[in-house]
Amino acid sequence: MLAFECRATSAEAEENDGVFCTPDSINVLDFRNPSGIGLKIPKIGVSVQSVLTRGDSIYIGCANTRFAGKKHPCPQVQHFSLRKQRLVNTYSLPESNSHSHHSAITQVWGNSNLVMGVCGLGLFAFDASKDDSPQSFTGDISSTQKVKDVIGSDDLYSPSFDYLASCALLISRDRPALWKQLL
Repeated sequence: MLAFECRATSAEAEENDGVFCTPDSINVLDFRNPSGIGLKIPKIGVSVQSVLTRGDSIYIGCANTRFAGKKHPCPQVQHFSLRKQRLVNTYSLPESNSHSHHSAITQVWGNSNLVMGVCGLGLFAFDASKDDSPQSFTGDISSTQKVKDVIGSDDLYSPSFDYLASCALLISRDRPALWKQLL
């Protein structure tokens, strides 16, 4: 006989057992369900390159192919809410003519104050506390948040980062690590 444990508090209810992406959806794992999938959030017009789940939030680093008239896909960090079961904000990296493997977002991170994404063009930090403006999600790039800070050069090889106490450490395979305090 199988027994399923209930999550008693609201904080536990926001947690999940993991997340993975398919070409058409973000799948939130919940092993209390027989299928193992607790929630499917549709994603349209994006190619996911990295994903992070934290509490109620899912952050994906992706290339958005929906912007009409753009030659290159637009690299973005998209913030989804489990509670709202939809996209709540979009953070677009500045446009670049670089090759798609160089602009692919290799790691994302976020909380209620800060959202970050790193690619070969550098570590991009966004002020998430300014997310209170109404958003339209029709693919209009003007509805996205502006970059707060950029760390690193624009030619990093396989970059990643760590963040603690307002300090970001940027790591690239082809150069010494670099850190900066984010205010």
